[in-house]
Amino acid sequence: MKNFRSFILLTGTILSTQLALANNGTSPKPNSELPKEEGTVHGYVVDANTRKPVCGVVVSASNQKKSFKKEVATDASGYFKLEEMPAGDVLIYFDKKGYQMLKKSPLTLKNKSVMKLSVDLTEEERDTVYEHPVLRLIDGIF
Repeated sequence: MKNFRSFILLTGTILSTQLALANNGTSPKPNSELPKEEGTVHGYVVDANTRKPVCGVVVSASNQKKSFKKEVATDASGYFKLEEMPAGDVLIYFDKKGYQMLKKSPLTLKNKSVMKLSVDLTEEERDTVYEHPVLRLIDGIF
């Protein structure tokens, strides 16, 4: 009986050693730690008329299930970068006061892919007509 126990113990030790060596000394990962399928979206936002970069544009991204949302702002050169985006269909919005909000049709982002966008923002049309120059100055302050 002692020999049988020793045999079982030795067999278990050998199997666990072989398993550890097969995993390079690491234990297997649980399902929650599986690599995520992610991608990156980046690009530049420029004024459609002047072709100059637009800084401070809020770039919002969400997936169609609305379980993910991320926001960044463009820098002085109009550049934005959305990292660690979930793979799949992604909606991207560009919004800044004085410009028309722009919605990009759903983009299909693949795992480990990098997508570059060039975006032209159009200024909002002002529907207010001023009859006196002083009124224009007052509106600019407020």
